[in-house]
Amino acid sequence: MNIQDLRYFHELVNLKSYTKTAEKFGVSQPTITAAFKRLENKLGTTFLIRDQSHKSIIITRVGMQFDEHVQSILNELRIAEEEIKQNESATIPFGLPPIIGRNYFPTLVPTLLDKGILHRLNVIENGSYDLYHLLLDGHINFSMLGLTKVNPEPGIRLKIIKHYPMNIIVSKKHPLAHKKAISFKEIANENFIGLSSDYIHTRALDRMLKQSKISINTIYRSPDVMVVKSLVAQNLGISYLTTLSITKHDDVVSIPLLDANQPEFILAAATRENHIMTAKEEELWDILTKQPFSQQ
Repeated sequence: MNIQDLRYFHELVNLKSYTKTAEKFGVSQPTITAAFKRLENKLGTTFLIRDQSHKSIIITRVGMQFDEHVQSILNELRIAEEEIKQNESATIPFGLPPIIGRNYFPTLVPTLLDKGILHRLNVIENGSYDLYHLLLDGHINFSMLGLTKVNPEPGIRLKIIKHYPMNIIVSKKHPLAHKKAISFKEIANENFIGLSSDYIHTRALDRMLKQSKISINTIYRSPDVMVVKSLVAQNLGISYLTTLSITKHDDVVSIPLLDANQPEFILAAATRENHIMTAKEEELWDILTKQPFSQQ
């Protein structure tokens, strides 16, 4: 079975036009027709019906079912081609969310440097949600991720490294600063400084707001955790951050929450189940997934 025939088939199903499909691939219309007929003859079935009255084509139910398989085949082929290119370039595409990159990854750098892996990493910095989908689509082979729950899609291999609480942070001048712990309802109607939507914090916050049945006044959102902490330190508002992102040098107070069923920031390493690792990649995976020493 010819792979190019499968590409022609999928586009014809999608465009429902021999002319448009031929134009997309820069070939003649008979080329598309011949490819389609080869597949029908090979499998002994009919994939389309010509509607002469409307000068259009109708894809049969069998044709639609076959197209689902064709899409899977073409996607796996694309991922395989990506991996071959990556092996040839000897770099390792590696996803790293900003909080993990700033507060956790530096603890791994000496080992990565010693093993001759650090210079091979092609680091893509983005939010965990976007990195997860880049991993699924084969654009990166490994990623550190921040998660609030563990339910990986088929094909993703996850290793949980550590759990971090999600706390409220306030200025040292804020009335709540003296509290040892608070309930989420105590922040109702507070001015809030949040992170942008690609952070898992935003989803965790929405969950807690819904659970507590309260609202907050979000006055600003930033993609930079350092900016959020700086604004909170100036007592312009409060925020909701994982303890992984809080250091002793930050001029803020981190307050634990008393509520049940709180989200956690789950630090994990991820790769694809079907990715065949090189020797260096196996070393990288071992380093990423080892049990860490205390990070605080």
